[in-house]
Amino acid sequence: MRKYRTLCLFLTSVVSLSLLLVYRNEYNRLHYVLEVFDFFGQPCNFSELFKNDFIHQYKDWGPIPTWQQNEDMYTYSAFLINNSQVKVIALQSTKKEVARVCYLWFEDRETPVVGEFKSFLIEGNAAYRQWIYYYYCSLSTNKSTPYAVSFVIKKRNKTFEHMKKIMITSNIKSKDLFNITICVSPTLFSKKLLLEFISFHELIGIENFIFYLHDIPYNVSKLVSMLSPKLGIQSTFYIWNYPKLESNLSRLIVEKECLLRTFGKTVNTITLEIDEYIIPFYSHSLSRMLSEYNLKRKNGRLSFPLQKFCLENENPHQPIALQNFNAVVDNSTIVRYMYKSIDNDSTLITQMIEDTASIHKYIKCTQTPIKVHEDRSITRFRKDFVRSTLVQLLIHDNIK
Repeated sequence: MRKYRTLCLFLTSVVSLSLLLVYRNEYNRLHYVLEVFDFFGQPCNFSELFKNDFIHQYKDWGPIPTWQQNEDMYTYSAFLINNSQVKVIALQSTKKEVARVCYLWFEDRETPVVGEFKSFLIEGNAAYRQWIYYYYCSLSTNKSTPYAVSFVIKKRNKTFEHMKKIMITSNIKSKDLFNITICVSPTLFSKKLLLEFISFHELIGIENFIFYLHDIPYNVSKLVSMLSPKLGIQSTFYIWNYPKLESNLSRLIVEKECLLRTFGKTVNTITLEIDEYIIPFYSHSLSRMLSEYNLKRKNGRLSFPLQKFCLENENPHQPIALQNFNAVVDNSTIVRYMYKSIDNDSTLITQMIEDTASIHKYIKCTQTPIKVHEDRSITRFRKDFVRSTLVQLLIHDNIK
C-alpha cells in the first residue's frame, strides 16, 4: 500500500511540475503580447497602424532631395544658408567643366534672377571620375527668399524652360531642437539590421533618424514611420538614387548633406552605417554624456574610435550586436565624428574623448582575425535591448 501511495505522490509531482512549466511558458508568451498591447494601447493590428497618419507631428525637413542630371553634372540638394546665399551639393564627372552660371527662382517672378556663382571642391575620386563640390549661388542685394536654384555649364542655347530646378531647403533655426540626430548612409538593406539599429539607439536616447537608403521596401519604411511617434522618435527616409555605382564617396556626401539639413534643428549630429552602434561606456544615456561636453565646445566635433566585430553563423532570434564580443585588433584609425550644430563652413575643433564611447561595427569577415580582444560594453544594455518593442516583434516574427 505504501508503494502505491509513493507512486501516486511521484506521479502527482511529475504532473504538477509539467503543468508548472507549461504555465510558465504560456505566461512568458502572454507577458510579451501584453507588453505590445500596452505599448500600442490596443491589439497590435498593423493594418490599422497603416491607416493612422502621424506625419503632422513631425519636424519639417523641407523638400525631398533627389539626384538629378543637368548636362555633365548631378545635383542633390540645396540649402539657404542666409537670405542671400544658396549652397548645393553637386557631383561632377570632370574637374574641368563645373557650372558657369547660376539662377535663383522667386515666387513673384516668372523668370529667374542671375546670381553670383562660385564652387568649392570637397573631395574627388580620379579612378572613378567623380568629384564632389559645393556650389554657391548668391545675390548682392537681398530680395525675397528664393524657392529654387538652377545651374548652367554651357550657357549657349539654354532657355529658362529647360533648366533643372533644385528646390531649396531653408535653414531657419528651430526653437525646439533635437538633442541628437543620426543620419544613416546607404548600405545593403536588411529589415533585421534596420529595426535593431533603431531599437538600440532609441534605447540610449537618440530622438531623430534620417535614413538615406536605395533599396528599402516601402511597407517597411511606412511601418517604421507609423511606429515612430509611439516610440518617441522621428524617422525620415530619403531614397538614395546615386547616379554612380562604383563609389566610396556616398558616405561623405551624406555626412555633408546631413550637417546642412540638421543645422539649427538639432544640437548633435553623427553619420553612421546601419551596422554601426554607438556604445556609451559609463552611462545608459548618450544624451546625458554629451551634455557635459556641449558646455565645453562651440563649433566642434567629438571623435569616436570604430571597432569591428566579425559575424559568423548568425542567430535570427538574437540581436546581431549581441552575437560576438571579440573586437578585431588591427592598425585601423577609422573614427566617426559627432558634430555640434554647424553649417559645415565653420572652423572645426576636434576632440578625442577617451574611454567614453566607441562605435561597434558588425560585419562578415572574409578571414578569421589574427588577433582579437574582448569588449562586452554593450551587454549592459542586453536586457532592455532584447525586450524592446521592435526586437520582440522581430523575434516573434510579427513584422512581415
